[in-house]
Amino acid sequence: MGSGSVIYLDNHSSSRPCSSALERMQPYLNDHWGASFAPHKMGQELVFALDTRYQAIYDFVGAEAKETFVFTSSGAEAVNQVLWSAFLEKARKEGKCHFIATGLEDAPTMQMMQRLEEFGCFVKIAPVDRFGRVDLEQLASLINPRTALVSATLADGLTGVVQPIEEISKICREKGVLLHADASYAVGKLYLSFSDLGVDYLTFSGDRIHAVKGSGGLFAKEGSPLHPLILGGTGLRGGAFDIPSFMALSAAASQAQLFLDMMGLETARLRDLFESELVTQVGAIPLFADELRLSNTSAIAFPNVHAESLLYLLNRKGIYASIGGPYAQHLSRLLLAAKVEERTALCAVSFALSRYTTEEEIAKAVAAIVESVRHLRTLSEGLF
Repeated sequence: MGSGSVIYLDNHSSSRPCSSALERMQPYLNDHWGASFAPHKMGQELVFALDTRYQAIYDFVGAEAKETFVFTSSGAEAVNQVLWSAFLEKARKEGKCHFIATGLEDAPTMQMMQRLEEFGCFVKIAPVDRFGRVDLEQLASLINPRTALVSATLADGLTGVVQPIEEISKICREKGVLLHADASYAVGKLYLSFSDLGVDYLTFSGDRIHAVKGSGGLFAKEGSPLHPLILGGTGLRGGAFDIPSFMALSAAASQAQLFLDMMGLETARLRDLFESELVTQVGAIPLFADELRLSNTSAIAFPNVHAESLLYLLNRKGIYASIGGPYAQHLSRLLLAAKVEERTALCAVSFALSRYTTEEEIAKAVAAIVESVRHLRTLSEGLF
């Protein structure tokens, strides 16, 4: 929920920090600002405070105590640490220099994969099928004896399509390959059990679950290779530990856990209402509506309206949505990869609600979108 007339429907780019996160971090900015590694009372008090907050994050993703959690400065850092660790242990030591990413991955994964190629590794991209999911048959065919790791998103942030991670996990286990799942868009929307997913690594970004920017997390199974990206300090997270941001992440994880049912019911209801109104009023086409999707996400095509033009008008009206960008995949490219007709792909916009989104906001957003779509269709009449 934004301020004034702003209606924020881009919660997979970033989400508004919840009050619990801001309140939890405040004392560690004003009063308890010392270093947790310091050998005096101020440091010792911080160590105790940290220890009491880890459990909320473990509970949030269904992890067990034997599994390793690393607090990171972002979801991007978490992804990079996973791939760097696999490179050091598998490629450098065992000669397994083949890596696979799905065609749905965001910039941090793809850019690090490109860096691995500069180090002499080989990277293959597993394609997407017409349902917006990773093509399992193609993925399996790409794995060979030199494959070190497969990186797959748990759910796509633009289309909302939930990926078949259990099937991907089965393929990787049978072939003895490490599996990394990026859960940045799925956490807080799906009930997760890291211990049961069958993945070796799970990463996520704090600012997608109403924590603050500068926070993220990485879970690793017992025995999975893990090396710090930043040397210095202690443990698997080099440098000074950002206690305020960690506290905000812990508080946001607790809140997200409490609101999981609401996300699955009320937010899904608002998403469905949003789609049905746009279908009725302007003939919009919700994409992948018959697939298993995140409860808050909707990719909608507006025939005879170019997505960028619509996004521009909505921005002017204070309605914020997305078509992807430098960090995320571009929506139209994802749709084309999923064999969506080009005319439809270029007309699609992604909307992501949050637990703060209200029915009143949905009604106002629908009215603004309908007005904008009708205006653009008038201007472009005869061009499509």
